[in-house]
Amino acid sequence: MLLQPPGLPGLLPRTLPHWPYATALDQALVGRGVPPGTVRLNVGARPDERMRIRLGWDVSRCVGPGGIHLLWDEETGWAYAYIGPGYSIPRGPVTSLRRVYATPKAVATAADSLVHTGQPPVEAREEEWPQAGAVRRD
Repeated sequence: MLLQPPGLPGLLPRTLPHWPYATALDQALVGRGVPPGTVRLNVGARPDERMRIRLGWDVSRCVGPGGIHLLWDEETGWAYAYIGPGYSIPRGPVTSLRRVYATPKAVATAADSLVHTGQPPVEAREEEWPQAGAVRRD
């Protein structure tokens, strides 16, 4: 379950304009049965720095020799990496998620595939999250 960062309630949504997207992702992942074990939201110190989301599943929840990170950047969209003790191997973009703001349902489908097969889905998802326009930075 994704919780609001401590000490920030008065700063939302200005400081974390993408919080609604992170919350919708969390709900979709829980609904799909693949809630991440770790969730990190990073916001740059300056207004012109990008926001990033990192979702993680450790080796105990994944097929294969390591865990999975599903990474989101507000400019480049979704990517993934294999992780283990002391290493992270970037694997590139999740090509099935063609939109930076892919729908939470499509992200949950990709996460489910990564966790259970070690590979992202191949079927492309073109849909964009309907609230994307409201959270994009100017």
